[in-house]
Amino acid sequence: MAILKSTSGTSSVSILYRDLDSDNTVENNINSGAANIQQIFINNTNNTSTPFYLHMWNATSATPGTTKPAAVLYCPANTSKHYVFPKNFVFGTGVCIAGTNNIAAVSYTPTSPANNVIVQIYISA
Repeated sequence: MAILKSTSGTSSVSILYRDLDSDNTVENNINSGAANIQQIFINNTNNTSTPFYLHMWNATSATPGTTKPAAVLYCPANTSKHYVFPKNFVFGTGVCIAGTNNIAAVSYTPTSPANNVIVQIYISA
């Protein structure tokens, strides 16, 4: 996975994380601590027949298929999805993410999408 971090001091969004190939390999503690997530954008247009599930943990580390996520966000096959959290989605410990083809929260074998899925996470200061 390739996590790119951009910062901006001129808007309510202070940090943008872009994962250009989200898969079942967990990205641990992407914000190096607590985070207030404002928006998440998922682009699953490269997978024409398989939905995508973004698993998110309020932790500094996680294991997909074993650690229960704080949230699982869905993106249908061959589409994009934009989630907006007007009052922020608060992660008090840290933010870990992984993308799979599995909706199950625990007790599953994580399967990566066949093709690249782009995930963008917008975090406020």
